[in-house]
Amino acid sequence: MRTPVILVGVDGSTESRAALRWALEEAAHRGARVEAMLAYQQEPVVVPAVPMGLNPYGEMPRRHPARELHATVQQVRATMFNAPDVAECVVVGDAADHLAEASKHAELLVIGTRGRGAVREFLVHGVAANCLRHAECPVVVIPPTTTR
Repeated sequence: MRTPVILVGVDGSTESRAALRWALEEAAHRGARVEAMLAYQQEPVVVPAVPMGLNPYGEMPRRHPARELHATVQQVRATMFNAPDVAECVVVGDAADHLAEASKHAELLVIGTRGRGAVREFLVHGVAANCLRHAECPVVVIPPTTTR
């Protein structure tokens, strides 16, 4: 019998950290594995043409998505007692498309939402809306936390 998989979308935001924490807690109850996926758009490489190859703007900052994901996973796991291990996956492209595709092998898909309003987030567009429409497993949407 294969171990069930809980897939969680992680982008480093507070909302995705809450989704990851929820997924870890649920995995502990179900005896499931957690797979954290970060999807990003590849940044175009721009090299300004200047004499002698010097860049007057200094070194261009580069993103390191795998490091970002790993740091987020480690930070969330550190807040929990006996947190399950997490398989980390970084992909290039649209988050909703990749999460929907990966949901084919998952028992559950967990995502956070920024809570820009139910109509805008769920009915019009956004990763949450696309995942709700196209995922091939149940989807849990973790709402933003409110502070009082």
